[in-house]
Amino acid sequence: MRRILPLLIVGILIGYSWWRFEHRNAGHVPEKYTLPDAPALNLDDVKILEATDAAYARLVQAVLPSVVSVTSSRDNYLPLPLTREDLYLGQQRMLKSGKTTSLGSGVIVSKEGHILTNHHVIADMTEIRVLLTDGRNVAAKLIGTDQNTDIAVLKIGAGEIQALPLGDSEGVFQGQQVVAVGNPYGLDGTATFGKVSATGRRTGNDSGLEYIQTDAAVNQGNSGGPLLNIRGEIIGINSAIFTKTGGWQGISFAVPSNTAKRVMETILKSGRLVRGWLGGVNFQALTPRLAQNLGVPDIKGAIITDLSPGSRAERAGLRAGDIVRKFNGKPVDDSRTLRAMIAGTAAGTEVEIEILRDGEVGKTKIAIEEMPPQLRELPLK
Repeated sequence: MRRILPLLIVGILIGYSWWRFEHRNAGHVPEKYTLPDAPALNLDDVKILEATDAAYARLVQAVLPSVVSVTSSRDNYLPLPLTREDLYLGQQRMLKSGKTTSLGSGVIVSKEGHILTNHHVIADMTEIRVLLTDGRNVAAKLIGTDQNTDIAVLKIGAGEIQALPLGDSEGVFQGQQVVAVGNPYGLDGTATFGKVSATGRRTGNDSGLEYIQTDAAVNQGNSGGPLLNIRGEIIGINSAIFTKTGGWQGISFAVPSNTAKRVMETILKSGRLVRGWLGGVNFQALTPRLAQNLGVPDIKGAIITDLSPGSRAERAGLRAGDIVRKFNGKPVDDSRTLRAMIAGTAAGTEVEIEILRDGEVGKTKIAIEEMPPQLRELPLK
């Protein structure tokens, strides 16, 4: 009986479970339901919307192969306690304490494998890898970087790749539809849609750079990815957001494509970052009181506070007290704008500078020099 009793109990439990399974829906009366077989509107009324929807889908599928995930890393070390031998040899032994990683996005812009991304994605990192949409994970070489514009140029040797063209960011307008593609929070191949909220936007940093502001969703990991127009052209490199929470709040900023292209071409042609410079000249922004004292109608422009004797600027006829109002035909808002314009001009280029002196408008031409190496990474304050 002792052997039979456990078998009986198991048999009873199995039988009860089967009975419950067979009678689980006992007494249930099936609900009657009828699903609609057509939308609530006439499909002929939304043909344009359907075509637009399909066009957006084709746009995304066409550009995705050119957008990559960028992962960079560096090893961290801690100093070990010094020994007598360390003191004698004058050395400091280090202990590996972990690894710092950075995740961002990038976009392939040349058939040779050049990639644009953000400086802050790869800054101070020793290893950079790129993940393509087809699953290939390849090492990337840092060709050059510019902290002021937050643009970095990488290169990969990955065989067959697809590059996207750089558009003209000068033609970007408020209200224009845009697509941001990237790798937010590691979700590669994410596309978000929006419009250009504003152009020529300042973010409060010292770079003097004017950004494209959009309402396309951009989050951590989107940095370095492309901002595209509906033609699939790169009109910006997504770089920053305005946030009080750490996440996207409807305000995103992209470095204009013309700026990114200029930085890239300078690095590729010269093998280093080259900035324009108007040597021996100091500028200052106009204040309302200063403008009033000088009899200037507004605070637009930058006033020359002093210039070096014998400098190229002095030989071109510029003087302290002159107010630079235009640079090569473009209005100068303030001293930061002027410095950014000068820095963005290729060395050796002759430019026209329009000034206001004693209430009179004057013009002069001057050739831009190359900025000395010790000044290249300084903020353009």
